[in-house]
Amino acid sequence: MEEMAANWGFGRHKRSNLVARIAPEVKVMFHRWRQTGLLVVTLLLSILVAAGCGKKKSDEKLAEGMMERTLKSATGEKADVDVNGENVTVTTPQGRVEMTKTSEWPSDMFSDVPRFTYGVVERVSKGQDGGMQKFNVYLRDVEEGAFEKYHADIKAAGWESQSMMQGDSGGMISAQRGNLALQFVYDKDDHTGVVVAYSMPE
Repeated sequence: MEEMAANWGFGRHKRSNLVARIAPEVKVMFHRWRQTGLLVVTLLLSILVAAGCGKKKSDEKLAEGMMERTLKSATGEKADVDVNGENVTVTTPQGRVEMTKTSEWPSDMFSDVPRFTYGVVERVSKGQDGGMQKFNVYLRDVEEGAFEKYHADIKAAGWESQSMMQGDSGGMISAQRGNLALQFVYDKDDHTGVVVAYSMPE
């Protein structure tokens, strides 16, 4: 189980950071669950770790049922949870979130979003809610100078930079193009980052 947790970046010293990164994403996907966004995040992480404790389908079914019952109790709405090895999908009347361990840039990413080529894709989460689509691409082994290089790629692709903050430990870029929004967050200390792209209401 610890090996599985480490593979997903769920080591003991990483869990709080990962929750902080994923929490906004889940809260946006399930904005109607304002009081349960963090609960959803916690349960997602628990299922992923639990799924790594054994490769048997019975373990996955147990995790699915546990999360579905807890979400039903917390929100009053039905949720369908599918655990498939290291991948998790949660579907509700409000939308859908998929979390996948992969090294590939998402093939269905918005075509206007520049591919990040200065690090290694570690996992991808994507979801839909009320017509809005969102991608989070989590990165590791991000190379020195990636922040400036990706910022240049964003501008060259026709995005309008909304804000850029950079410090000794990392930075964040926010940009917009039409009804699409893009963010890149970089942690210089552990060479990780995340590209967030989502469509906004017209």
